[in-house]
Amino acid sequence: MAAAPADLIASEYCSFPGGSTRIDKVSCQGDFATIALIPTPGGGGCEELYMTIAPSQAANAGFTPRDYFVTSGPNIWQIRLPNPPTLFAVIPDSGCSPDHTGITFDHEGALGQFAFDMIVTCKFSGGVWAVDGAGTVNAVGNFHSGGQIGEIESPAVVPRTFGPFGGKIWVADEEYPNTSTTMLGAIHAMDENGNVTLGVVEWHGAEAVLVIPQTPCTFCSGGELFQAITLNEQGPYGIYQYFPASFAGLGGNVLVPSEAATGTALVQFDGTNYVTSVFDMIPGATFEGASFADCDVPTPTPTSTPAATFTPTATFTPTSTATFTPTATATFTPTATATATATATATFTPTPTATATATFTPTPTPTPTPPMIGVTTKTFSSNKVTITFQNDAAVDQVLTGLAMTWPQATNGNLTKITMGATTIYNTSTGGGTLNTSSLLGTTAQRTIAANGGTATLTFTFHNNVSTNASNYTGTATFNPFGSVTMLP
Repeated sequence: MAAAPADLIASEYCSFPGGSTRIDKVSCQGDFATIALIPTPGGGGCEELYMTIAPSQAANAGFTPRDYFVTSGPNIWQIRLPNPPTLFAVIPDSGCSPDHTGITFDHEGALGQFAFDMIVTCKFSGGVWAVDGAGTVNAVGNFHSGGQIGEIESPAVVPRTFGPFGGKIWVADEEYPNTSTTMLGAIHAMDENGNVTLGVVEWHGAEAVLVIPQTPCTFCSGGELFQAITLNEQGPYGIYQYFPASFAGLGGNVLVPSEAATGTALVQFDGTNYVTSVFDMIPGATFEGASFADCDVPTPTPTSTPAATFTPTATFTPTSTATFTPTATATFTPTATATATATATATFTPTPTATATATFTPTPTPTPTPPMIGVTTKTFSSNKVTITFQNDAAVDQVLTGLAMTWPQATNGNLTKITMGATTIYNTSTGGGTLNTSSLLGTTAQRTIAANGGTATLTFTFHNNVSTNASNYTGTATFNPFGSVTMLP
């Protein structure tokens, strides 16, 4: 995945039409459209192709901001829509085959001779390479120089201020064996001279290094972080989005998701050590590619259509029955100089002079979309139905009531409802129907903060639940907003 304010792209897995892998662009509504086919290493098969988008800083290294770059083994492909993909560079490292070749851009300018370059990592060899805007490839170093490693991927150059290894290249190694526990996985660091420090942070199944932006921005869906997740390894899969409220006060720190289903770690520096804590845990979730919306990627410049200048006091001198035929009535925004194309049909009786008077039609101001609260995600897993709400209103919203139906024969009784960590309902309920305003917890515990706050309701049943959303109905009532449909 790679995300920016105006871009969200993802590579598919096990899609190989003609020996290629699909690269998709995702709309604001979550729809997918294939924008490129990248030749897959070995001519097909299930391979992981990683990607990034050139930020503004990359122009310092000769890149064109907003270009997409996709790894396919040792090959780096460039996509500049609407053109087809072109081969941009080849990494001279057999350890970049067949896949998992990591890619990022240096936003920090802290890597000396490699400042603002594209940084590429090779999974099996441990090699790290820098590529400039001309496609020139230079070696940075090799993680094997620091000792035994597993396999590296998903690099990032962390902020200069982030502890003793700030401004360095950090990589994830989900198979790193030399941890303080029996669980594999860690984060390693390398400086611009190729000096390596292994095991800077330990996290089981470490999949990626994600720097939380100091100044957040969002894709047009409202999401700030986008994460590819498969439930229970081979179960349902999709792209999950996290909203800015989840990262309040955390800018400049690092997230490390796990491919081993142990959740996402938040890495912080306490002034002495790097410390980890659990940021997010989705039961059974296997985390793959992820990306924050890169605030440094510029948005496209709108293309403007120049308009002809029309002088409202133009004087005409017609002949005996002159006919002046423009194309429609001129429309103007009320500004000092009116610009438009004169367009209407007018017939003038012969007079010494005829003065055309322009008609000004002010452009109406759009009515803003009213703020609202809505559902962002729904999951059906094990014996739980989990629903996340986001409050985009300007005022806090308090959950005051719930109504729901479910397939009783499959799910059995509803045994508990939680809102975050708070139990708000704990009466075993059968018959496949719930309608209640008698909710536990304090008002504060049942409140979703204004302006992007989120809250998750978890409905726990006696049996494993039906995963067919159409088997459910449900609404949640919030004060002051009112009723919100949450199912199906």
